[in-house]
Amino acid sequence: ATRYLKVRLGPVDPGAMPGERVTLTVDVTPAPKMHVYAPGQAGYITIGLELEASKDFKTTPAKFPAPEPYFFAPSNETVKVYNKPFQIVQTITLATTPALRKRAGAKETLTINGTLKYQACDDLVCYKPDSLPVSWNIALAQGR
Repeated sequence: ATRYLKVRLGPVDPGAMPGERVTLTVDVTPAPKMHVYAPGQAGYITIGLELEASKDFKTTPAKFPAPEPYFFAPSNETVKVYNKPFQIVQTITLATTPALRKRAGAKETLTINGTLKYQACDDLVCYKPDSLPVSWNIALAQGR
């Protein structure tokens, strides 16, 4: 949790094998009277999830829910925000490299690291942009 957001990382698929897809989730709850700007909102710093690049997996773009329209009185405009709890869904596909297959045979754990970037705002002020490190541990499994 931060002053502006509560963040909970969702469980990952247990025992993922090389080549399988794995779903990572980030549950975000803005603090009361706070909002973050949704991806695609021009002119503002939007919330985003960035995973560290790795040879062990490939990513697809993270999926965000539909934003809420919000009338921002100081600038007399309606913007796209999240001001209620929402979930970010990130799907990755594990590699099929010999190195990852060997790690799966040894039942090792793969750690996925990333960063949640955002700028929280209330009805008067936007606060300094911030980021929060996030990580998931995936138990690797051999093919069946």
